[in-house]
This record gives sequence, structure tokens and C-alpha cells, in this order.
Amino acid sequence: MGFASKAWLNDEGHTFSSSGCSVGVTRTTLKGLLSLTCTPPWALHMGLQGDLNTQQDLVSSCAGMSTMLHVLDLGPRAHESLQAPHGWQDITRHTRQSTWSEDKGWGVGKSRQKQSARFLRDEGTVTVTEHPEAWQDVHALHLASRTRKGLAHHGTKLSALLSRLADQPWTFAVLALNQKGECVASGGFVVLQDQTCVYAFGGQLRSKVSGRASAAVLLAAMDEAKARGCTTFDFGGSQDPGVDQFYAEFGSRPVPMRRWVHAPWWFKRCFPQTWSAWTTPSPHF
Repeated sequence: MGFASKAWLNDEGHTFSSSGCSVGVTRTTLKGLLSLTCTPPWALHMGLQGDLNTQQDLVSSCAGMSTMLHVLDLGPRAHESLQAPHGWQDITRHTRQSTWSEDKGWGVGKSRQKQSARFLRDEGTVTVTEHPEAWQDVHALHLASRTRKGLAHHGTKLSALLSRLADQPWTFAVLALNQKGECVASGGFVVLQDQTCVYAFGGQLRSKVSGRASAAVLLAAMDEAKARGCTTFDFGGSQDPGVDQFYAEFGSRPVPMRRWVHAPWWFKRCFPQTWSAWTTPSPHF
């Protein structure tokens, strides 16, 4: 299940296992020319877990793949004593996580709770579902949001991935519908083996209710995560300060995630924008 699963990796991915733990990576090319081993597309991280020896075995297998470039997101459970190979960059990025507690629940801020309540009272409904057709709405709004922001969306490949994920028992979708029955916000969520639920895909239509609808989607997803036995809700990391603050208002805290990057000495000069995107550290650590 999760980022190292066959459903996520398909035929382009590689899985490495040790002591009952598995990680997934993808072998592809950059610009159609430079061979690259990387975190699977749209995955938050490789799924690294286990004790130090297990993690060393797993990352050594990934780092040993014979490609010119490597970009490996180790994940929040990477052991602090892991050492990157000589000559590799070790960058600290971040994700945001909320942790369930019996006294505070998920710790969601009151303003986001009120937004969700207003949407459900006056403006629409929210549905939690495993039905494959719901993932079509997740796909459509994810593409709409990426397009609106001028970001690449790789729609065909994303559609194929979501079609595979829609059939998995460890995924679910949440849709917010307005009073006309139109989907105005949606999210696709993945439950990992370590009792973590990841907000993997999301989007919204620009409207006067979109912010409240998104809040309702996330609160419904957090309730579903708790019902499935999750104790951690992972919003993913964002370099966008506005998005990062939005996640913070749901009770999430920044959690460090290490990224290992390896490239020839000339790569930074020839591809400065790509290098910057790969190596920009978190503002929180």
C-alpha cells in the first residue's frame, strides 16, 4: 500500500524491500536526455521506515541505481543518523502534520471549524467515498487549480495514476458539492501503513464558497482518517507561504523531511531553475 505500491508505481517504478519495509522510486529521464532516479511522481516521499540498518539498506539500493541524477525524498520517518553518500546534497524540506490526541482531537483552529460549519449549514454538502467515479472530480479540480496557478499538471499521467488509486482500499475521496450539485472542492487521500493519512491531491473551483468548501473537505477527511485508525494527518509540504499558513490553521506543525540530491558538477550551471527547485530548503528549519 502507499507510495511503494504497484498501484502507485505502475511499470515505471522500482521497489526495494528490507526487513519487511519497502520503498518506491521511479527511473525516468529529465528533458528526455538525462537519466533520473527520483521519488515517484505525486508521492510525498519514498515511504522510508524501519530501524537504522533497514533504512540504510533501502536508501543504499535507491542511491545505487545507475542514473546520472538522483532526487530522493526520504520522508518524515527517516533516521537522523542516516548519512547521504559522499558528494550528495542533503536538504531539509518539510511537510505539515496534525497528530490526534484524546483531549484536543486534531487541534483544528476555530476559524476553519466555523468555515466548514457554515458551508454545511448554508451552502452545500460533503461526501466521503471510495467510489471510483469520485476520483474524476478529484482529477478535474486538481487540474483546474494547477492550471489557474500556471503550474504543470501532466494530466494524462495523473489521470492514469488516479484511476489505479481509485480501486485501492487504502484510498478515499472527499467531494464538496454546492446547492446545485456541482463539485466545488475535492481531495484524494492515501492511508499509509504507519497510521498516517496523506492529503495527496486536491483542488477547488474559484467561487465565493471555495475556501469554506475546502475547509469542509479537509475536516471530513480528518474525521475519516480517525475512523480508519490514523493518528497522523499529513497535509504535505508547500513552499507557498499562503498554502503553508492555510494548513497551519488546521492544527498542523512543520515536520522536517530530508531530500538527497545528486547531480554532476555542471548540472547547476546548465539547469539553474531545476537545481533551485530541487534544493530550496524549508523556511522552517
